Amino acid sequence: MNDTIDEILIQEFGKKEKRFLQECIHCGLCLPTCPTYISNGKEMDSPRGRLYLIDSVLNGKASIDNIFEKHIKSCLVCRACETACPSGVEFGHLMETTRAALNNAKNPSIVQRLLLKIVIPSHSFLTIIFFLTRFIQRIHLDKLLHVPPFKFFTSSKLKELQQSLPSIPKNRFGNSKSQYYQATDKCKGTVALFTGCIMDHLFPHVHSATVRILNWNGYNVIIPSNQTCCGALHAHTGDNSSANKLAKKNNEILLNNKFDYIAINSAGCGSHLKSYIKYNNSGLASKIMDISELLTLVTLKSPKSCPIGPVAYDEPCHLLHGQGISSEPKSILNSIPDINLINLKNADHCCGSAGSYSLSETEMSIKLLEKKIEAIKNSGASLVVTANPGCQIQLNWGAKRAKLKIEVLHLVELLDKCYRTDPNYLKI
Repeated sequence: MNDTIDEILIQEFGKKEKRFLQECIHCGLCLPTCPTYISNGKEMDSPRGRLYLIDSVLNGKASIDNIFEKHIKSCLVCRACETACPSGVEFGHLMETTRAALNNAKNPSIVQRLLLKIVIPSHSFLTIIFFLTRFIQRIHLDKLLHVPPFKFFTSSKLKELQQSLPSIPKNRFGNSKSQYYQATDKCKGTVALFTGCIMDHLFPHVHSATVRILNWNGYNVIIPSNQTCCGALHAHTGDNSSANKLAKKNNEILLNNKFDYIAINSAGCGSHLKSYIKYNNSGLASKIMDISELLTLVTLKSPKSCPIGPVAYDEPCHLLHGQGISSEPKSILNSIPDINLINLKNADHCCGSAGSYSLSETEMSIKLLEKKIEAIKNSGASLVVTANPGCQIQLNWGAKRAKLKIEVLHLVELLDKCYRTDPNYLKI
């Protein structure tokens, strides 16, 4: 079996991947940026160490075993090492390629295949699942996991994950038909909003806020029908085949329409779709933008001052390291009159969410989360702003675990809240 996995890894690594691997000069500048290396100090849990393991297998010096797999799967693929790397090694791509080899050689569990291939790409299935979850939350059945006799038969991991779930909204944002929202003033252009899968169901209010903000700033907004999951969750687990199919489908839906821009308010989705564009020469390259990126291009209407305490901005990994976007969200925050934007120590460090990482590597995820929450606590912030749904869920969970009274909002939620002090904005 090991020989089979080794051969599959060798087949997955083409000329491009081998070139990326050879670009690593083993300088170690990535080590202080790697969350898992910072946490446990193990060389094999650093970017340099993981690349060494891969190179050893490709050169026949080692074989893939459980230890190899453990070190590869413990990586968050936060891509902080890419920002630090002087050689420009595309570590995220190499990790996804390696995980694809593991995925192809070892069949994933039935549950994982069911979730990734059937449930997550289907809004119908997601609607049913979230409806049932909301029902359970409403009648407090989820509390049974923490009382006798049920708590004795429930793993601590399941209890933690159950508590991390946010309150499920009543309705999702989109539907099966395309939707159109008209600009309030003279139209400057048309923006398509990519709504994704999980965010469409768990954060419909963020999508609604995004639409209002774009309309208020002179843009018509279209929600194209038949959008599906971007494929990021699939890529993180090594199912590159499904990831590429989903990205291609979204690519075709968005390209078949004439939009000035395609806005994404989920850092993980944006990072993945931009990566797909990069490696497949998609025509969307000049159009697809994170919402903060797009809003800094337009003459943003000045929001009104609204009563908020000290605000800290926590940088989502796939916005900062995956898309190279950092100054844009901060400039939007600084455009809010009288805002007290304070410094958050290690704001560029991963919070431990990383897509499905908190599900698969819960222990390490919690370690990283606790460090992040401690930094937030020490900052004195009463409000934390981020720009990714996974980070928002993770930070809310961390605040709940630490009994820390802070509010966690998406960037557009805060901007929308400030705009709402204008009576004309409320008419949208």
